Amino acid sequence: MSLSFPMRIATLKLNQMRNFKSPNGLQSNYSSMLFASISLGAISIVAGFADYPSGAGGRVSLVLVISGFFLMLFAVLNIKGLANFELNNPSEVFSFSFYFLLSFITFQSVLLIASGVVDTIDVAILESASGITTTALSSLNPEALPTSMNVFRALTQWVGGLGALFLVFVATPISSSGDNPSAAYGPKIFSRKPLKRMQEIAMLYIGLTVCVFAALNVAGMGLFDSFAHSLTSSSTGGFSTRASSISSFQSGPIEWVLICAMFLGGLNLGIIWWIGRRKLQNIKSNTELRLYLLMFFGGAVLFWLKGDFIGSFGYQVRDAFFKASSLLSTTGYVNKGWEFSSGISAIALLLLATGGMAGSPGGGFGVHRLIELVKYLRRELTRKYNRQAIRKIKVSGEVVNERELDKLQGYTAIFIFIIAIGSFLLSLDNESLRIEDSIAVSLSAFVTAGPPITEAGLDNAYGILGNFTLSVLMVVGRLSILPAAYMLLKLSQSIKLNLRGFVSDEEPSDEIL
Repeated sequence: MSLSFPMRIATLKLNQMRNFKSPNGLQSNYSSMLFASISLGAISIVAGFADYPSGAGGRVSLVLVISGFFLMLFAVLNIKGLANFELNNPSEVFSFSFYFLLSFITFQSVLLIASGVVDTIDVAILESASGITTTALSSLNPEALPTSMNVFRALTQWVGGLGALFLVFVATPISSSGDNPSAAYGPKIFSRKPLKRMQEIAMLYIGLTVCVFAALNVAGMGLFDSFAHSLTSSSTGGFSTRASSISSFQSGPIEWVLICAMFLGGLNLGIIWWIGRRKLQNIKSNTELRLYLLMFFGGAVLFWLKGDFIGSFGYQVRDAFFKASSLLSTTGYVNKGWEFSSGISAIALLLLATGGMAGSPGGGFGVHRLIELVKYLRRELTRKYNRQAIRKIKVSGEVVNERELDKLQGYTAIFIFIIAIGSFLLSLDNESLRIEDSIAVSLSAFVTAGPPITEAGLDNAYGILGNFTLSVLMVVGRLSILPAAYMLLKLSQSIKLNLRGFVSDEEPSDEIL
């Protein structure tokens, strides 16, 4: 017998309450909101006092401090919600990551509007997404911002980089169900216990940041600039305190320090850990590291050969290595502008699209996926002419199973599709963009790099559609395609089940339809 209309509404509300109490429902999403409150609250308080005692920050510093205290108070009053917090399955990992980013961006957008730094919600969302996703994409002039806001922006990127490392080394082993070779990075390199592993990763990340800060200070950058750039280079974020980015400093030593910092930022953090533990044999057998080094040095050589040969030989070499490290690590620092000839633009796009190694805070398609894709294509060509051939695909000594290869094909197709859709939407928003510019901008946002490799794409301003498109590209790029697709399916399923509740007595299910 069918239920009356009021009874159906009551049933839907009851189902929502059950989901709230369920570990797989809104309770875990509530925990992600608390973590976002704690993170953003601490960042706001620290940044708000950066202008003390001069008070130069004015309204911005005041809003940061007050907002930070309110966020921390909210978290403290609801800290019991984290008492039983744990992530045990893929759906919980994906949901937590998605809602953490969503909560962080929402809170930060409100804060930016309240501080008067931005005037519209679409720009606020763009700036917020750029920070937590470690993307050097911004419409703000950092030289016109108070010190407190520059510290705030740098800290959000640093926290975003740490979150990316936790996602790879802690969350991925839970969500992969053992079918992804890179999922073993966490337990194999660091401690098996997740909490201990997080502590080791955090200490290594902090140590790397401190080393970059000290080196930049010695190179002559200055305390404040060294602090900000050490945060945004170790996280591969790319925000600068100068409008012209690194080119403003006109310093060879500073650029060499940042080249090393960006190179390390694109490395698997476990490589640095192995070096410290003197496990050199593991490094020698790492196929991904060999390709990363080949792309880094090979890209630098090509940039030098195709360069304009202006300046001394040392300057030319430094410029080539700077471009290679900035693109490959997806940091997005600029030393003298993105000026590439038509032939070398393809190399720049390849480096930018590939990105860093798995286990780095950088974005992109991933060096490990590129290896798998090349070996997969080679195997299929071999089978084309020799059907009896049996060839297993290995990456760094680990066999890649067929399920992972099937996922790789889907990932590659979706990767290209998302960039194409982003390019289309950006072209609709800004008709002055050429097709190559819109593709470059879409790719730069999706791989969380930031400045596109074309000057036209860098100089264009975007409207509401363009800003929202760029924000979505950055969030999806940071989460990775498959978790983002999973959350989209779950959201569509939730809407479908709620609508179905008005016409059917069918019980909700956790299975994706």
